[in-house]
Amino acid sequence: MSTQTTETVTRQVIEIISNQMNIPKEQISLDSQFTADLEYDSLDLVEFAMLLEEEFDITVPDDQNDKIKSVQDAVQTVQKLIS
Repeated sequence: MSTQTTETVTRQVIEIISNQMNIPKEQISLDSQFTADLEYDSLDLVEFAMLLEEEFDITVPDDQNDKIKSVQDAVQTVQKLIS
């Protein structure tokens, strides 16, 4: 059972995005869309899923991965998988 709060998970997810895409953290919000706002392509999204799995020691099922369109979606998916 994980004790990570939504705030902690959000901070870690934003950190991953910032490092991966070289985007300042303050330009990333929960509403940010991966493809429209953060300029992710399909390869970036696959890499992002692998980074999430590594960071949180989880496995993101493909059907869940396909539903991650925004930072909020990523945080909610991680929350579900670590709880």
